[in-house]
Formats: sequence, structure tokens, C-alpha cells
Amino acid sequence: MTTPAPSNLVISCSPQQFSKTTTGQIMLLVMAACVPAVLMSTYFFGIGTLLNIGLAAIFALLLESAVLKFRDKDIRLHLSDNSALVTAVLLGITMPPGSQWWLTLSGVFCAIVIAKHAFGGLGHNPFNPAMSGYVILLLFFPLAMTSWHIPVALSGDELFSPLSFDSLLSSIQLVFPTLAPDSASHASSFTDGMAMATPLIEQNLAGHSAIKTVLDADGGLGAILDRASETGWELVNTGFLVGGLFLMWKKVISWHIPVSIIGSILLLSLLFYADSGVSTNGSAYLHLFGTATMIGAFFIATDPVSAAASSKGKLLYGVIIGCGVYSIRVWGGYLDSIAFAVLIGNFCVPLIDHFCTREIRH
Repeated sequence: MTTPAPSNLVISCSPQQFSKTTTGQIMLLVMAACVPAVLMSTYFFGIGTLLNIGLAAIFALLLESAVLKFRDKDIRLHLSDNSALVTAVLLGITMPPGSQWWLTLSGVFCAIVIAKHAFGGLGHNPFNPAMSGYVILLLFFPLAMTSWHIPVALSGDELFSPLSFDSLLSSIQLVFPTLAPDSASHASSFTDGMAMATPLIEQNLAGHSAIKTVLDADGGLGAILDRASETGWELVNTGFLVGGLFLMWKKVISWHIPVSIIGSILLLSLLFYADSGVSTNGSAYLHLFGTATMIGAFFIATDPVSAAASSKGKLLYGVIIGCGVYSIRVWGGYLDSIAFAVLIGNFCVPLIDHFCTREIRH
């Protein structure tokens, strides 16, 4: 005999909450966990990272409100879940510092309007919105998405202080290049001085740990934090690791997806690593800390809507993403493969949930 459901039971789409913590509070914790990595990124790569996040947040709130209005939804209620802000923060972090405003707007539009609301809004989207927007930008604008501009002093190659007025001015001119049409040569001195590929592409997984190099030279903590020491990317990943552990401690995410992703990448990088020759395939350390692995494992793949539901399913989902990350990175055409691997994992989620939650349904 089937027991009737309680009259006050609310059946809704994922992500479901089984505690007093609301979706909005969880999203605030996710954004708080990003702070260490964002501070590191701002310190090493300039204030353009903060401009990315700020612009993405403004665009996300405006587009979210417009779509909710069009769909005749309660704008205040749906904005309070802070999901649009989390999407904006993650997209802003992953884009090159100081990306032009139209590039950020395009990415946010693809993430909020297409990847999220075209499928029905929060809880219905099968793909991670931030990574969907990132992949579309990477496919349509590959040069803009793989070129980082680090502000330098006009006198040469000296790096600006990340929070100096000159750094702010140069970053603003990168984001809004038409703001100072009468100072084109002056702006060019800012924007062209340290144009470079992303740190991952530049080292191509063939180098060694910059932190280890500094420590081997007895440089100490001060040298590690030197903005010219090339340790920035590794410290940014350390920030994401700290933030991810914080989310696990607060029980915002479980250990299954991060551990299975990191474990898969670690195992494959140990199996296929070659310490000599033209192609090294990258050491295990560089695959974990010289790339975007940590933000992918803790902040992106763990999206409760597009990820697998059961514990077994999460482990399999993480293995698929980890294998995808390594395969695309080493044998494919994109070194920074987190976004593609996560979307591949999202594709597999319905099948994973079908088999891994069978015992729950029966």
C-alpha cells in the first residue's frame, strides 16, 4: 500500500535542499570560497580580473532580470538565489584579465540566456552555464580568449603595482578601448607591453614548477610572491584548492567529484609522464597546479544541477571529466580543457543517473 505524500511536500527540480541553508546562502559561500584565488589572480595579473567579475555580474543581473520579466517570473525571488552571480564570477575568473566589454557581455548572454533560461532556468539546465558561455567564446573568439595583457610601466618592462592608478587606467582602457580615442598611442603602450598567451599555453606543460625553482634558489616566501617570479598561476590554483576545501568543510559540496577528477588526472599524468624528449606530456604537479584543474574540480564540475546525483554517479562523473581533461589537454587541440571535459560529463549525466540511481528508484 502506497503512503500518500504529505500535503506540505513541495516537489521541485534540482538542486534540492535538505537543510535550513537556502540556495542563495550556498551560492554566497561559493563566491566567498573564490576570494583567495581572485586575490591572487588580481595580485599577479592585474586588476583586470576584478573588472571582468564586476562587468560580468552587472550583465548577468540585467540579463537575468530581463529574461525573468519576459517569462513572467518573480524577479526578486529568482535573483535572491544568487545563481546568476555565481555564473558571472566563474566566467569572469576564467576569462583573460581586462577582456573587452563586448566579449564579457557575449559570454554572459550565452551563459544566462542560452545555457540557462533557454532550457527553463535554474534546475532545468543540463549544461554548466559558465562553461557553456566560456566554450562558445573560445570557439568564436580564440585569439581574444587566449591572450592575456599584463599592464607594464611606460618606461619599459616594469610591472605596475596591481592596485595602482596606472594599472587601473590601463585595465579600463583594455575593457573600454574607445574611452580615450585621443590617447591611442598612450593606451597602446599599456596594452601591448606584456601581451602574452595564457600561462598554461606559454609553459605548454613542459616546464617545471616555478615555486620549486624559487625554493631551490633559496628565494624564500618573498621571492615566491614576487610578481616576476612566474609563480602566479600555481598560487592561484592553491587559492582554489583552499576555497574548495572550505566548501567541503561547509558541506556545500561532497568529496566525490573533486577527488575522482583529481585522482584520474593524477593517475594518467603519472602513467604517461616522460621526463625527456620533446613531448613530456606534463608532470603530475603541473597538470594539477599549472592548469585550471582546481577551479574545475571544486567549483565548476560540482554544479548541483548539471552534475550526477548519487555518490556512485558522482565518482563516475568525475572520472569521465578527469579522463577528458587529460585526453583533450595532451592529445587534443586545447591545453585548457576543463570546460570541454565538464560539458562532456554533463552529456553523460542522464545515463549515469539512470544506472547509478536505479537502486533508489526501486
